[in-house]
Amino acid sequence: MVVTLFMTPILVSSLGQEGYGLFVIVGAAAAYLYILDFGINDSVLRFFVAHEDDHEARDGFLARMLALYTGLGGMVILVTLGMVGLAQPIFGRSLALDQIVVLETMILITGVGAAVLVAFNPLSALLSATERFVFLRSLEIGASVISALVTVVLLKIGYGMVMVVSVMTASMIVQVVVRLAYTLTRMRVRVRFQLPSIPELHVVTGYAAPIFLSMIAEAIFWKLDNILIGALIGTAPVAIYAIGVTFNKYLMSFSTAISRIMTPEIIRQVDAGADAVMLTGLMVRISRVQALALSLILGGLIVFGQRFLTLWLGPDFALSYYVMLAVLCPYTLELMGNARNIILQVKGLYWHKSMITFAMAAINIPLTIVLLNTFGVIGAAASTGIMVLVNYFLIAILLKRRVGLEMGLYWRETSRGILPIIAALVFAGLLGERFLPGGWLAFIGGVLVFTIVYILAMTKFAASAYERALLRQLLARLSLFSKGHKHTG
Repeated sequence: MVVTLFMTPILVSSLGQEGYGLFVIVGAAAAYLYILDFGINDSVLRFFVAHEDDHEARDGFLARMLALYTGLGGMVILVTLGMVGLAQPIFGRSLALDQIVVLETMILITGVGAAVLVAFNPLSALLSATERFVFLRSLEIGASVISALVTVVLLKIGYGMVMVVSVMTASMIVQVVVRLAYTLTRMRVRVRFQLPSIPELHVVTGYAAPIFLSMIAEAIFWKLDNILIGALIGTAPVAIYAIGVTFNKYLMSFSTAISRIMTPEIIRQVDAGADAVMLTGLMVRISRVQALALSLILGGLIVFGQRFLTLWLGPDFALSYYVMLAVLCPYTLELMGNARNIILQVKGLYWHKSMITFAMAAINIPLTIVLLNTFGVIGAAASTGIMVLVNYFLIAILLKRRVGLEMGLYWRETSRGILPIIAALVFAGLLGERFLPGGWLAFIGGVLVFTIVYILAMTKFAASAYERALLRQLLARLSLFSKGHKHTG
């Protein structure tokens, strides 16, 4: 998150608003390449969890999945070439010829990185299944920091958008190589290639197919708007819209960091026959931790978001604040309960969830076009926010009827104490923020006060004993890390 906050103003100032918009369009195209693992990765993860103690079965399954994924990587290359060919027909009306040439080059480079990433996805699934989260997250953080520093240096020298995409692609490939080296040396896994059998493919793809459909829906929700705006209006509005929705990534990072760690435990409990009461309690426990983290971020963005955007990127991006609110408020509800997706997968109900989400995403396309032509980027954001909210409540009905989760109890227990406190703090914050002087110092001071009051209020009036213990554990680890860092220094 820090790297992105640091890099975005540098990219905007170096590339310009139109250039940054073009860069965002490439990112949107890349999202459709990354989903070409067809959701099989979650199916692979479940197999590894189920056979975590049988190394021979694990290694054999990994060999067969690597062979399958290598074929999928080849498919990514073919789709990339197709995207390059479609750049002129789709964007010819709104982009200049030189912009289209640059766009085609960036898509091609991104496609190579996506192909390598998809081909070795089973290694990431194995590392997640064996709960090597510290290694995985440390690798991602290190790669992000190093690639950002390299990008800044090359931008200062005078390189442009193609270089930025090249560095990002190289970073992905290096991460794949490091993950491969880790599995070979630290986990003693035998990496080889072996063709999977037809029955095994049926099992894997049967589990993965609804996940793939859901991935398509997510890509439509969060990436297609950038392409529609670029094709219908131009690249400058894409930049404004993209900055507004970029905060989704930050909230999703906090949310998935929690649910991802809990994924193996959720799978074990469902496979062990946990009933609806136990699953409702598990959902509440995970969602409350997510809600405590996400409410702080969302509340801070509501209170200080417009001031931050103006300081961060300039007054030209003030409109991004309303884009952010339109999509982020409903999306936060989804993120607070995303552990439900794992339950639906293991229960064999993910098809239902995927079909609901895909239907809402499909409806979002014409609605976005209508509202985009009427209200501009705010209309596109409003369309997405509305359909995300409808999707959330429809899936809640699915959980109630087919899994038996007590959704009323879930909402009451998840929001207990948290909702009234964050509502009061946001109201007071919006009143007080108007009296803050300008500049970064006043902004930082306001955010610190808001954060301290939030933590104290939540700890005193909302958090359970379990949640306060987690907070103390987190603070203790941060303290140890700080002391160790000072000692090393």
